[in-house]
Amino acid sequence: MIATLLVGASLFTSSIAYSADDVIRVTGIPDENPTELARKNQPMVEYLEKKLGKKVTYVPVTDYGAAVSALSAGKIDFAWLGGFTFVQARHLAGAEPLAMRDIDRKFKSVFIASTTSGIEKPEDFKGKSFAFGSKSSTSGHLMPRHFLLSQLTINPEKDFAGLPVYSGAHDATVKLVESGKVQGGALNIEVWDRMLAEGKVDTKKVKLVWTSPEYVDYVWAARKGLAPELVSKFKDAFLNLDPKDPQQKAVLDLQGAKVFVAASQADFDSIEKVARDTGLLK
Repeated sequence: MIATLLVGASLFTSSIAYSADDVIRVTGIPDENPTELARKNQPMVEYLEKKLGKKVTYVPVTDYGAAVSALSAGKIDFAWLGGFTFVQARHLAGAEPLAMRDIDRKFKSVFIASTTSGIEKPEDFKGKSFAFGSKSSTSGHLMPRHFLLSQLTINPEKDFAGLPVYSGAHDATVKLVESGKVQGGALNIEVWDRMLAEGKVDTKKVKLVWTSPEYVDYVWAARKGLAPELVSKFKDAFLNLDPKDPQQKAVLDLQGAKVFVAASQADFDSIEKVARDTGLLK
């Protein structure tokens, strides 16, 4: 049974219809604000339409659980999921992993802190207020929780100043720390690096404290029951993205990838084990 992390799925709009043969519906976990997601995904949608020869619609969802539920119910054909949400989707409805970015085989989380918090090393998060991202986030919750428990002997429910806050998105975690609403937080390294590069982090107020070990994360997944030919075409569209082609490189850059590589069910066995060990998947 999937743990209660999917309760937010009820927020998914029930008006979305099942996909017609000539319309492919895709979605992704809302790990950043809607404006940023729209900016990143529109060129990808246009590329997919050319490769698949079909109308492709990107359907925003309200939370991580909604992406899993929509894929599992057949309301979405393909979804960009984190490692943990993919594990949930394969248990709920036999989702199939297709392709991941080169960086997703060796992904990391970062732990950040307010510059006025007195936090200098990872162990200092004990006794401080702390924010995760979404409860179903791999890089913003599951793996940071795992590392806190296994490497830092910090129990999030017992050792922080109050219960942890769940921001819902990686960029939101940064802003919670920056505003002083919490003293520390954990998020996706890709989002952190990009926000720094774009000047969206006030480094006088927020600092990097620790970078986690590597783990497997994001993946494009297909719902069960799709035509094998369509699944193969969708997968190949990502595997064949060519960084030497300017338009395709733009898609890769916006997705934070140099290339996409094939993904397998076995890639996510370690994530499933962590989810079970931490009690987030039962």
